[in-house]
Amino acid sequence: MAKNIDSGFRARRVAGWVASCAVAALALTACTSADGQGDNAVGAVPTIEATAFVKIAEPHESSALGELKSLAEGPVFGPDGGLYVTDVAAPGGEPKILKLDLDTKEWTTIYTDQDGVYSSAQFSPKDGKLYVTDMGGKILRMNPDGSTVETVFDGPVDGRRIVADDIAFDAAGSMYVTDFAGTPWDPTGRLIRIDSAGGAPSVLQEGLASPNGVSFTNDYSRLWVNETTANRLSNFRLNEDGSSVIDGRVGIYVNLGTKSGGDTTMSLDSITVDSEGNIYQAVYGGGEILIWNSVGDLLATVITKNESSIPQLGITNIAIKPGTKDAFATVGAENGSYVYQFEALGEGIG
Repeated sequence: MAKNIDSGFRARRVAGWVASCAVAALALTACTSADGQGDNAVGAVPTIEATAFVKIAEPHESSALGELKSLAEGPVFGPDGGLYVTDVAAPGGEPKILKLDLDTKEWTTIYTDQDGVYSSAQFSPKDGKLYVTDMGGKILRMNPDGSTVETVFDGPVDGRRIVADDIAFDAAGSMYVTDFAGTPWDPTGRLIRIDSAGGAPSVLQEGLASPNGVSFTNDYSRLWVNETTANRLSNFRLNEDGSSVIDGRVGIYVNLGTKSGGDTTMSLDSITVDSEGNIYQAVYGGGEILIWNSVGDLLATVITKNESSIPQLGITNIAIKPGTKDAFATVGAENGSYVYQFEALGEGIG
């Protein structure tokens, strides 16, 4: 398992510097370079600066991810206003799920164990509990304080265990999980649906290349899912109860190439959607978050301002505080894991 997880994460670090070429969900838009100057661009795409809010972990001496010693993930706001974060690289016994108090900038350990590799976290609208995905194939459920931990799902789907990467909930509490597997040449990744009780797992979409981020549109009628090794975001329309995909199409392509003059690699990581329907795409290795509107127009690029001599380029995910434009990103670097902050274009969704 550890070998497969490590290989999967290495596959996510695809080479490149971003030049975004957005294709709208229904129509082709202009191909835009990293500075916003496309073939028919009117002006530069605005840049938003993200600054370090707090450092949450030092590099670990050993890691479930091999050489990758630090990786914060899974930011989500809890009902108490705290920001919950996972530490994917944390070894057994060290804090794996943390809660950050935004007022004091102090964090507390919510949960740890020996074997879990937790890559995302969300609160269920049905029971108010915290759910975390384990890349070994499990989903855990617990109270916001980390008590009463249960394994809500652990098993194969259509004969194969899932590499549970990211999770999203519909309004009824059903879970939609990305199975982080496959490449463009061997697209074995899947989008999985599991009911609110952790049963009836089904494959909503197969043939994906390392599906990673997953997020609903505001009316829960569609899902945005990105494919890390295919450099694209697809939009899937669901039936009324969310149990099947009615249709889907590639909504946005992201061009990733080799960044000249260095060893930094880039790949698509997790996504979130704000109250205006804007999509925020974390670009791991690039120190960037790309923001598109719902039809694929590039609206802005968020960049990290380095607070040390070591660049903080490993942006993994974004959470926007409900009812505000206060956005926070989890960021990894060689010298530890951070939470960064910036102003979003739309408010967070509760």
